[in-house]
Amino acid sequence: MPPFADHPRPPGTPELLDSLTLEVARPMVLLRLGYRRPNQVPARTAELLDAISEQGSDLLAPRAVCLHCPINESSDGGVAIGSVLTTSSRTLAEGVAGCPQAWLFAATLGPAVDDWIAGLSASDEMTRTLLADAWASAAAIQLGLDLESLLGRRLRASGLVPGRRCAPGYGDWDLAAQGPLLRRLEADRIGITLSAAGMMAPLKSVSGLIGGRLENGGTQATAEAPGDPSRF
Repeated sequence: MPPFADHPRPPGTPELLDSLTLEVARPMVLLRLGYRRPNQVPARTAELLDAISEQGSDLLAPRAVCLHCPINESSDGGVAIGSVLTTSSRTLAEGVAGCPQAWLFAATLGPAVDDWIAGLSASDEMTRTLLADAWASAAAIQLGLDLESLLGRRLRASGLVPGRRCAPGYGDWDLAAQGPLLRRLEADRIGITLSAAGMMAPLKSVSGLIGGRLENGGTQATAEAPGDPSRF
């Protein structure tokens, strides 16, 4: 992903990242399809996948929102993530142990990708649907990895060591946390909505948080000064 222009914003306001680019690695797509090596892919499938990758790339419109906030222990011993939510999730507690701060994020490939896959399915193009869905899933995974890399660099610029990414619905962190997380991030600004079952739309969207631990007992960065946000 290339550098983006950072615009002044009030503290506690989610940041919009809308000038993103995304490269989807072929090996990641093949893994989604169950292939470990390129030479395992039948020639016809490889040819179709080339066409699917080209079509999908033309439809990509990756966007994200992120927010820097403090992490504290709640009164009942759980985890308090800024003003977003309080949870007793053991998975999240382990993921942010020793982290005074975190970056929250949500990102999406855009609605055109979902519409494309739905159109292929409606036309009974099952092979193309399968390939497109695998390609789009790999693209969403890559988008999450790119954001993890970006936010990890921001944490390091603040003297913090990035922890592992956590997301609602993984481990015992209840999927119900998706609602307050997306509301605080104002994820509707990038077109992400939430179903009654807690599923994001567009489907090829990701969310979560990455905590930062103090490095060598260094000075704690503040949520108002999270480092150089232009390091993207």
